[in-house]
Amino acid sequence: MNYQISEAHGEPVETAVAAILSENSRSTGFPYAPEPVKLKIEEAGQIIAGLVGFTLWEWLYIETLAVAANYRGQGLGRQLVLEAERIARARNCHAAWVDTFSFQAPEFYSRLGYSSFGTLPDFPAGQQRIFFRKELAE
Repeated sequence: MNYQISEAHGEPVETAVAAILSENSRSTGFPYAPEPVKLKIEEAGQIIAGLVGFTLWEWLYIETLAVAANYRGQGLGRQLVLEAERIARARNCHAAWVDTFSFQAPEFYSRLGYSSFGTLPDFPAGQQRIFFRKELAE
């Protein structure tokens, strides 16, 4: 066996690990097969906002949401989350979850109907990582 830190760009570590996980989880009846959700908003050919996540096991996970500083406060983040939720419902998801930090966007997710279900203190030091969830019933 050869243990290595993988730093090479384009190395298929994520693909290989996901394949192993999927193979292992098939026996449980819950194969690991996330379906990507990737949304972007462009202006003049530049991405000014985007959302990256996936749906899996009837849940939407929002991994990353970002809006360029000059475009914040215009509802772009809200539009992206609502579109991701629409996609998730179309994929028969019943709920969504996301994590953020106390110095980032907890109020944003609360305004969108997400409720906190857990925190990690001192992540980073003096802050919290906050986990939110939302039911996606119509």
